This record gives sequence, C-alpha cells and structure tokens, in this order.
Amino acid sequence: MKINPPPVQFIVFSGGGGLVSRRQVVKIVPGLNTFDIDDVPAAFDPRTATVELLNAPAGMELVQLNVKRPDKSIMNQFIQREKGAATNIINAATDLRGQNREKIIQMIESTHYRAYEDVLGSFTAIISSKVEKEVDLEVRYFVEDARIKWEPSLHISIDKDAKAATIEGFIVVMNNSDFTYPQCELGFAEFELERQPDESGGYLNELQEEQAAQNIVPQSKMMQNLRRMKNLVL
Repeated sequence: MKINPPPVQFIVFSGGGGLVSRRQVVKIVPGLNTFDIDDVPAAFDPRTATVELLNAPAGMELVQLNVKRPDKSIMNQFIQREKGAATNIINAATDLRGQNREKIIQMIESTHYRAYEDVLGSFTAIISSKVEKEVDLEVRYFVEDARIKWEPSLHISIDKDAKAATIEGFIVVMNNSDFTYPQCELGFAEFELERQPDESGGYLNELQEEQAAQNIVPQSKMMQNLRRMKNLVL
C-alpha cells in the first residue's frame, strides 16, 4: 500500500539538510503489511532512516525496512540529457511569444535547476501483526541537501533622538529543492560536520556501504556523521 505521511517536524541544519519527521495513521491487519512511502527525496541518508509504530499493541512490530537510493552517476546522466534537450528547445525555438510560452519557460527552467536531490528514493516498511488496529506510523530520516538551510539575520533600528538602538533577530530559511514541507513544526540546529560530503557520492559513495544499508531494520543511531550538535532551537 502506498502512503504519503505529511511532515510534522523538520529540524533544519545551518550547514544544509536536516532531520525530517513524517506521520500518518495507518490501518494494520493481521499478517504482513507492506507500506511504500511516497515523496522521499533521493538525498536521504539510508543509515538514518527509521520507522516507529507509536501506539502499537502487543503482537505488532516492524520486521523489515527496505531503503534504496537510485544510482547517483546514472541519474546525473539522465538529468544532463534533460538539460541538453531543454537547451535544444531554446536554440530551435523561433517564437516563444505564443500561448504556450509560460509553460515552455517553466518546463525549461525546472529542468535547468533539476538535481539528483530532486529524484525520488525507495522506502518500504513491512509490519507483522496478530491484531487489527489503526496506529500512528512515524518516518524519520536525514536529508543531505545543501539547498535547504538556515542562517541568522539581524535588523537594527537607530533612534538618533533617544540615542538608542533596537536589535531584532530573525531566522531566514532557504529551500531551493523540489520538495515542500507545509504546515509542520520547524526546528533549527547548528552543527559541525566530521567531514564535508563531496558532490560525487555524498554519504554513501561506496557500493558495499550502500548495499549494507539496504533491507535492514536500522538501529536508533541518527546522523553518525555529526561530530557535535552545538545548539538546537525548537
């Protein structure tokens, strides 16, 4: 069964990416229940993926979690072909003032900015149960996407007559990815990376590491790449 749990919390990291929590009420029936989670970006780190049944009764448990990201090098080749096709449309176009002008420009612009992080990954939870019950299924994973981040901003107002200054602090959140996180609780964390992920492979550059992260029920060890969480604001 395909499900699409809405985001309930997103802890955005100052260095890019963040921890996403999504939740949905699902009906569990006796036997094996398979749920395919939609709208999971390929930029998620499979080693941080967890699924929890928040109000599960006795006799109901998660028995397997299958996670998989598409091959980055292959997907980048497809993306480059799409960008090349968009460029050919521009070069071959003799008149972009027709009624489809806005649609064509929007399509080309979307293709131009498309990245591997906008591709969908695979995320499947298999649950075994001896009873029938509706439960809250919560999905959590770390997103590795430098296009999603936050930074502080200050606004200073100076009153010359009173010889006083008022300082207001703001948090500016940037999301230039294809994924949206509407109506969810936002948190902001400042952290340091043990290492900076490169563009070629991200966290899981080696095939053996990628395969080792597949088809397992991961332990609750979130974000092992983080050296130190410096601050968290909810």
